[in-house]
Amino acid sequence: MQHPLLKNRFAIPIYLASWLFFATLLFVIGWYFEGRLPYDAFLNAFSFSFPVLILGACIWFVVMFTSIESLGVFGFLLHHLTAGLIVVGIWVSSAYQIRVSLFGGSSEGFDYLIPIHWQILLAFGMYDYIVIVYYLIMYYRNFQDKLVHESELKELVKEAELTALKSQINPHFLFNSLNSVSSLTLSKPELSREMLVKLSTYLRYSLAQDLKELNNLSNELSNIRLYMEIEKVRFGDRLQLHFDLSKYCENLKIPNLILQPLYENAIKYGVHESLEPVCVHTKCSFENDTLKISISNNFDPEAIPTRGNGIGLHNIQERLNLIYGRADLMRIVKRENQFTVHLEFPQSL
Repeated sequence: MQHPLLKNRFAIPIYLASWLFFATLLFVIGWYFEGRLPYDAFLNAFSFSFPVLILGACIWFVVMFTSIESLGVFGFLLHHLTAGLIVVGIWVSSAYQIRVSLFGGSSEGFDYLIPIHWQILLAFGMYDYIVIVYYLIMYYRNFQDKLVHESELKELVKEAELTALKSQINPHFLFNSLNSVSSLTLSKPELSREMLVKLSTYLRYSLAQDLKELNNLSNELSNIRLYMEIEKVRFGDRLQLHFDLSKYCENLKIPNLILQPLYENAIKYGVHESLEPVCVHTKCSFENDTLKISISNNFDPEAIPTRGNGIGLHNIQERLNLIYGRADLMRIVKRENQFTVHLEFPQSL
């Protein structure tokens, strides 16, 4: 782990300012409160504070290699007690040597020395303070790294889940489409060829999309129309489409391929099970920075419902949760012979 003084360009100026504050505090105590001459107060303050300027930076390496998780409480305290004794010993002896060099052989200046027991006590206090500051910096760094790691992990999980959802959607669509082609191969071979061309165009589009990306509503609806044309070859006039869209809505963003399962369900549970025409109605509006889309279709309430596993609607709900982080963006309404799904897509993502 990099030294805090090298991590940030403001760290060294802050460190020097802190040391200057400590030295100034010693000077004020000696000059104002103890009545010493300014020169003597300065010598005392400088000689005692200068060693901590160097030792304070070195204490980081003691902190970096001392962990309560690896050493235990007793080992942790013993380690810092030993390191503290060494640091204080170097500090006090260095202050003494600086003091001697400043005063030379004069004994006058030694009368103004801070008493040795106060030097040791103050040095231990400063050691503890510096150690605490370094541990706070270390834990803050670890906390930030943990947040970044969790964010990356969540992104990987989201991508994996979206990939899993895509693997469920594409086979579901492909299965339905190939069934349609199969049913037309013998009865209407010319239509089956047309359907295969449209199917290949659609699959080329869908497989090229990333499910966690957003796309214009106009692009998605163009692809939906292509899909419905494929199905219309099979069902003819039994399948009717109605789009109530404003030009403004067409330029808004929605997740890729998120509408596809709803049209598949309209075919499977509406058109396929009914002898009467089924109209798939798509309506959009823009309110409160949110694109609102409603897709509805009529169905025969007396028809025996086809059993399904609910993959389509479940995928939509899961994708909305993953992309927007909300669980209230899809609402299903079933009344008499009308089935409607209301979707909301916030545009401030």
